[in-house]
Amino acid sequence: MNRLILLLSLLLLTSIHHGQVIETNADDDASALRKLQLLSDVQSLEVEARSLAKPLANALAKAEIADAAWTLDQSWSKKLLREAYELTFPEEEERIKLRDQPVGTAPRPLMGIERSQNDVRRRVLQVASQDKAFADQLAQLGAQQLGKYEEHFRNASRASKAFEEGDKEAAGKYIQQSIEAEPTQLTAGLVILDIATRDRALADKLILAYLERIRTVPLSRANSSLMRVRSILFDFIHPPAYLDPKTPPPGAAVMKAYAYYVIEDLNNIRRSEPDGLQRHRLFLLTAWLPIQQYAPELTGAFLELENLSRRPGEDTSLPTRKGAEEARKKDYEKRIKDAFDSDQPDELMIRSAISKGDFDNARKLIGKLESESQKAELTEMVNMREAIMLTQKGKIVEAGILAQRLTKAHSILQVYPAIVGKCVKSKDDTCATTFIYEAVNQLKRADTTPPTPPAGIPASVVPTGSELDPVLLGLGKLAKAVEPLNVELALSVLDEVVAAANRSNLDTGQGRVGFDGSLFQSLAAKDESRTHQSAANLQKPLQKIVAVAAIYKWKASELAKQTEAKERRNGTKVVAN
Repeated sequence: MNRLILLLSLLLLTSIHHGQVIETNADDDASALRKLQLLSDVQSLEVEARSLAKPLANALAKAEIADAAWTLDQSWSKKLLREAYELTFPEEEERIKLRDQPVGTAPRPLMGIERSQNDVRRRVLQVASQDKAFADQLAQLGAQQLGKYEEHFRNASRASKAFEEGDKEAAGKYIQQSIEAEPTQLTAGLVILDIATRDRALADKLILAYLERIRTVPLSRANSSLMRVRSILFDFIHPPAYLDPKTPPPGAAVMKAYAYYVIEDLNNIRRSEPDGLQRHRLFLLTAWLPIQQYAPELTGAFLELENLSRRPGEDTSLPTRKGAEEARKKDYEKRIKDAFDSDQPDELMIRSAISKGDFDNARKLIGKLESESQKAELTEMVNMREAIMLTQKGKIVEAGILAQRLTKAHSILQVYPAIVGKCVKSKDDTCATTFIYEAVNQLKRADTTPPTPPAGIPASVVPTGSELDPVLLGLGKLAKAVEPLNVELALSVLDEVVAAANRSNLDTGQGRVGFDGSLFQSLAAKDESRTHQSAANLQKPLQKIVAVAAIYKWKASELAKQTEAKERRNGTKVVAN
């Protein structure tokens, strides 16, 4: 406040000057005054945040305030982000356990508080990434405190974000760091597969780096590292069905390197376990087609290992490209037939049919089930998946018919925002408005219980109602989807977001607010007064802080744009603090 009074005094003093100097100084001082006033507002938010007793709530508040303050006072912003990042760390005893885990340790699913810590840590790094060197410092701190798995996961996540933002160089760097830290975990491999759908050359470069790194790591069945690595390697060579079918296959360099890796790996096993090759026969056979096409010089070595890997009476035929495809098709057809012949079809078979887009057979198999609750769960799944597929194909009417049958909020939030997004893309306001109202009405009466995980998957991996509110999340996604086309409608949905937030059972103490704060930022640009009023109507302190901070971020970005425009006009550049 003293700074504000001093600046006002300086503004009064400038009135004694004349001509253009008076106008220029007045503009500069007015701009500086607006910046100081906004900084004071953001600082007031930070004072409010001190009342948040829970560490993760405090951490998220600091991260959002830091985002708003980035262009106003970057030093203070970075201080807040460091404090926020450290607040996401578990107790020292748990940190020691994480640091002591060797490379190859079997991963364990994140539980409630760990998921929250991870999400807030991700958000802190997202804000910090505006200065990549600073974000690197925080990520390194996390690796030092939390061990190799954190380093692997965090860098893989940063790679995914960087690739989405078009920074391929950063994406490649983070993937390299991820696999260098812990190559036996799956996250980096999954990011590489995603990259392959849009940039085959970069994906191939990263696969080659992965193959080089994995050669240096001992793999074991005991900790499942052997199975994890072979699974991701197989997906590298044979892109899985869930990827975009237009994904090009790996290049010759990758196929050849894979063939060499398989032969080298199994020769090592042959030396250490002379009688152990039979257990690795299927892995060996995956190299036959790449060897034939890309590394014929390995044919002799392959055939020698193949002979040693046979069991008495085992089929000795080698795979062919056409034969492999036909075998997979026949295997699926046989399993479908067996399911129809059974009085009670296997749920995993039904889920497999749904994942393959075989919706007709999936529905027929669901009809054979005795359990009404199981029927309802799987019917919801098949309707949701088919609606998503139809939306992707641009068949909005058909997708909408299936969307109307959805009863669970988790399904609705996955389908309707995508449909509305298609309407917005085609600039069809009637379409968007119709589906917005349908979605809002369905969400209000929807079943909010989380989906049942497949057999064998612990229920603890599914977020609880205190971690995820699908109604609140769905409304936020709908408002964000329609905002580019119809601001009034988006603001109306924002009112529904606020009402849902005030009703929600989310545990904000875990740093959960249930909506994307950038919704308030984008709507403030269209109607600041109404958006600010919506934020003020939020009853939970953390949610209000996040929403108001997003509005302040918009105001700060507008000030920064005005300053940059003035600098360009005047041919000057002001150094940021």
